[in-house]
Amino acid sequence: MHAPSGTASRAAIITDILRELSRRERLVLALRYTEELTVTEIAAVMEIAATEVERMLDSITERVKRRIAPIYGRPVARA
Repeated sequence: MHAPSGTASRAAIITDILRELSRRERLVLALRYTEELTVTEIAAVMEIAATEVERMLDSITERVKRRIAPIYGRPVARA
């Protein structure tokens, strides 16, 4: 399978992936990548442990990789 062409295709894939995330997961992503907060800062804002934030970010990353790998024709390495 080939990589999707065009910005619209990539935007649709990203939109679908974001819809699959919980509200809490989307908040973690927004704080990390839009607000550029550190894991420690996110933990303080959300009133959870920093290890929980790290776990959420790792989980989200793995889920996104699994979702987009087949689209781009790449195998997903399992840890």
